[in-house]
Amino acid sequence: MTLYFDLPRTTPVTADPSPWRDCRPSPRLAQAAVGSGFLAVLLLAATVWSIVLGDAGAALACGVAVLILGHLFGLLLHLWVRPHNTGDRMRITRIDDGTPGLTFGYSGRLYYWYASFLTLLTLAQAALAFRTPLLLAGALLTGAGLYVLLRHAPGRLALTPDGVYHHGVWTQQFLPWQAIREILPGEQARIPVIALPAVTAAEPPVPSPADAFPVGDHAEATAPEIRTRRSWFRAPDRVTIQVPWLAADPALVLRTLRWYHANPAHRFELSFQIAVDRARQRAWYLH
Repeated sequence: MTLYFDLPRTTPVTADPSPWRDCRPSPRLAQAAVGSGFLAVLLLAATVWSIVLGDAGAALACGVAVLILGHLFGLLLHLWVRPHNTGDRMRITRIDDGTPGLTFGYSGRLYYWYASFLTLLTLAQAALAFRTPLLLAGALLTGAGLYVLLRHAPGRLALTPDGVYHHGVWTQQFLPWQAIREILPGEQARIPVIALPAVTAAEPPVPSPADAFPVGDHAEATAPEIRTRRSWFRAPDRVTIQVPWLAADPALVLRTLRWYHANPAHRFELSFQIAVDRARQRAWYLH
């Protein structure tokens, strides 16, 4: 049994309070948000005018359009104004194989905006498909997107003593700590991300002396394998977490990943409340 006060000294990691300070949203995102909001206001005025004229059909059509454009505006505004969340929301939950781990959940607000917009758009196209059969293809497309979104909901990122488990929108992936080359902040298509590139087959993992240090009941003769459960698309060779989806401060998530990656002797904590307390208190230099 490994006692907490017997652990070696911690390895410090670099801290950047704002690793995505140079990342700016796409101008098209702002333009789309302003445009959808302006159209929603115009259609709302048209709805009121139709009610005044007593045209129930036009009022209903304009009202549905206001709902769709209003939710699109809310989604785009959320991504534009709040590209990432704040706070330290985390807890200990179990991953797919039953192992408990420090878990950062996905944003419920972002799920709401995406799901409600796709639902309204799918229902509107399905209702109009009786008159315009071409809209049936659009309803099937948006319905498929809604199905994929809700199929894996809610998403989460979990750190366990053996590796990192990412339950994303498209795939579910598990990377052992030994297979993670580095942990990098970056961006993809103007979206801030946290990337965990894995070693390739031609580049087998070489565990450091610290990785070889047995920690409690989690010491194993062989390292865990990489697991990937694909959705409809081929899973990438790395774990990529899109920052807007995280319900916690992405800088805290990045720091926590880096710290436990550099301090394997402390990874046993990830199954217990002590990992939550360490991350919330930023106690990176305590044993």
